[in-house]
Amino acid sequence: MFRRELLAIVQPDPSAEPGLVFFDGTEEDGRIRRGRARSRAGETYHIENGYLDLLDHGLGADNIANLTNYLPGASRLYEPLWRVRSLNLLTGERFPNDREIDLVSALVGLDRGGRFLDLGCSAGLYTRTMARRLGGRGDVVGVDISPSMLKEAARRARRLGSSPSFARADIKRLPFMDGSFSGAVCGGTLNELGDPGLALRETHRVLAPGSRLVIMGILQARTRRGRLLQRALSTGGVSFFAPDEVQRLLEDSGFRPDPLETRGAAFFAAASRV
Repeated sequence: MFRRELLAIVQPDPSAEPGLVFFDGTEEDGRIRRGRARSRAGETYHIENGYLDLLDHGLGADNIANLTNYLPGASRLYEPLWRVRSLNLLTGERFPNDREIDLVSALVGLDRGGRFLDLGCSAGLYTRTMARRLGGRGDVVGVDISPSMLKEAARRARRLGSSPSFARADIKRLPFMDGSFSGAVCGGTLNELGDPGLALRETHRVLAPGSRLVIMGILQARTRRGRLLQRALSTGGVSFFAPDEVQRLLEDSGFRPDPLETRGAAFFAAASRV
């Protein structure tokens, strides 16, 4: 479901007046179960399957890596086959999801409360867990381009008893007002973007001054076997970063980065919006 009051910060067209108006649907305790929302200019957007669709028939994908999220079964298999083991493999140590989310939550300042954005949320691991930890002290909005991923994210959130909001949107063109979020997190998506700098500049725009951004991503491999694997993955649009490249991307996008934390092939980048 999508929290109704969050419609006020939605701005699908940067040149148009912000805010959507809910009509023709059902809601429960301030959350829209299904229905439609209209922009001030008259465009209509649907809310169903647990998310607000701001892309309609657009794909929002710019490479093969993005398109794999549309494959049948990808949304159900993503977390049990990959996400629960990913940091164990990348760091070479025991790194369960709870430990990852503890670290990300601390770096982004979740304890302060507020409104947080999960960029490229996939099946919603960060989104639902952070929303549950926040409780009534704020909101979390997960955005992704894949309808099936968002539907799965909403299903997993309901099963956990968590109440985030989800929107289908392109993070390189975020459909939200300037300065409307207190923080943002990104778990691996930066590696899959054709233009990560553009996504970071958009994130800078929608964050309030003093907000925090936290990114988990994958570094360039150091071994011959790792470099060969990454070279093959790069043909599908996946990029891998050197540590100084991550810091430079953040600085060029207007952020003040903390020292980079590296754990094996994984990195955690935290930065303040200035």
